[in-house]
Amino acid sequence: MTGFSRVSVDRDWGTLTVEFSSVNSRYLEVFVKSGRELASEDPLIQGAVKKRLNRGKVQVRVELSWASECRMGRINPDVLSSYLSQVKDVVLSMGDGSDELPLNGILGLPGVLDLPSASSSSMKDEISSVLADLTSRGLDELVSMRESEGEKLLEDISGCLEDYRVIVSKIGSLWRGCADKAFESLKERVQAVADRFEISMDEGRLAQEMTVIADKWDISEELSRTDSHIGQFEKLLDEEGPRGRKLDFLLQEMNREINTMGSKVADAEIRWLVVDGKSLLERIREQVQNVE
Repeated sequence: MTGFSRVSVDRDWGTLTVEFSSVNSRYLEVFVKSGRELASEDPLIQGAVKKRLNRGKVQVRVELSWASECRMGRINPDVLSSYLSQVKDVVLSMGDGSDELPLNGILGLPGVLDLPSASSSSMKDEISSVLADLTSRGLDELVSMRESEGEKLLEDISGCLEDYRVIVSKIGSLWRGCADKAFESLKERVQAVADRFEISMDEGRLAQEMTVIADKWDISEELSRTDSHIGQFEKLLDEEGPRGRKLDFLLQEMNREINTMGSKVADAEIRWLVVDGKSLLERIREQVQNVE
């Protein structure tokens, strides 16, 4: 299911922001983008998401904006002094008489300028603690938004399921009448052929063959199983916890049953109902892909 949340907090060292966004996906995929300084926290964020969610493609963005006093780099005097001493010796050895030292270049040398970072243990621990709290709050808001969408999905799925139940009921009613008519029509055609060619038919043999043919038209088992599947589907919709994959499996079974009905029965009206039923199942299947 889709969802979005953004939480942030201000501290003396700066502002930390965590943003969650999720889109529909059959499985759970978590992508965390936190930057170099907070990369060590990525596994903890992924673990927190996996504990709360079961489906969806989830993007997590972590932004750390340093306060102005922390944004400025600090010069390491010992390292700078060492570089200056070495550079001065080189300049003097060249004998060009210049006393000027390339200070701008020296400041760019490794270790001279300490850039802002969570270098101190106490600051790192505080940032880690704040990040954990923001992750929890952000997930709360994300889950709440997904639950709101889930309620709307439930209404739509329930409505489609009820429409499907009506279609299956119509198929059952029409089939009972069509089966009797088809049986009598077949019996009359067989009798007409026998009369035309003056063939003597064994009544017992005829009854046996007619029974075999009638079984090929029989969709009572498909109707019964479909009714059971619909009942199980409704129970799953009322359950708590992850159930998207179970619903998806039931839909596959329901689709198999209605396909069999369409292949067994030649009545045009029933076949149109089968088409309508399959369309409803496809709509439910698309919605179920968003359900955990």
